[in-house]
Amino acid sequence: MKSFRRNRSRRRRMVSRRVAQRQNTSCLPATSDRDLWQLLLVHPSVDRLLTVMLRCPYALMIVAIGVGAGLAIWHIAAIQSAPDAMSNLTRVVDMHGSLSPTPAITPANDIVRFLAAYNQASALAAEQGHAALLESYLAPDGPAWQAVVAEYARRTSAGERRNSTLVRWGVLQSDITSAGGWIDTQEQWDVIITVGGRIVSSRRGVLTRNRYWLRRDADGWRIVDATTIEVIR
Repeated sequence: MKSFRRNRSRRRRMVSRRVAQRQNTSCLPATSDRDLWQLLLVHPSVDRLLTVMLRCPYALMIVAIGVGAGLAIWHIAAIQSAPDAMSNLTRVVDMHGSLSPTPAITPANDIVRFLAAYNQASALAAEQGHAALLESYLAPDGPAWQAVVAEYARRTSAGERRNSTLVRWGVLQSDITSAGGWIDTQEQWDVIITVGGRIVSSRRGVLTRNRYWLRRDADGWRIVDATTIEVIR
């Protein structure tokens, strides 16, 4: 009795043919696409254009280079015009922002000298405990003078004295006119507090940010109000 064997090689060839047919079928374009390409290729104008392109490859290269150069020039022009657009935008913003005055960075020299003298008088008044030393710098009807009077009354009742040394200071920003305005400063102080001759607190490098509201009276500048924020204690 003969054993039955399948012809596996024949089966493999049949499977490979089927796979190849499927791949070829999948790679072929759709019927509508083939019809469209055939119509384009049969059209006389397209045929003449393709014929000219094949006959003159150098001309085709020159046209491609010209188109590329034109696109590059257009992009460069667009990039160069961007700063002009930004400057126009900045000018529009500045026009809207001009409704509120922009603070001046550097105030008048006389105001800087006035504040420097006030800081020296403030250190001397804190050491001696006399608020009268600050009277010529503060507006008598302003909140700053009232706050100084109340603070020095408290220090006198507690027997407190302060040895304050201004290490450095500078102007941050200001909005000053001939009649008055405000000015922001940053000041660094070394402060030693004593009560009854005994040191109760010693702080070095106390950094403060201050805003002074000033007005110009008949006899010079006066501080109407002031606020102090300790940045570094």
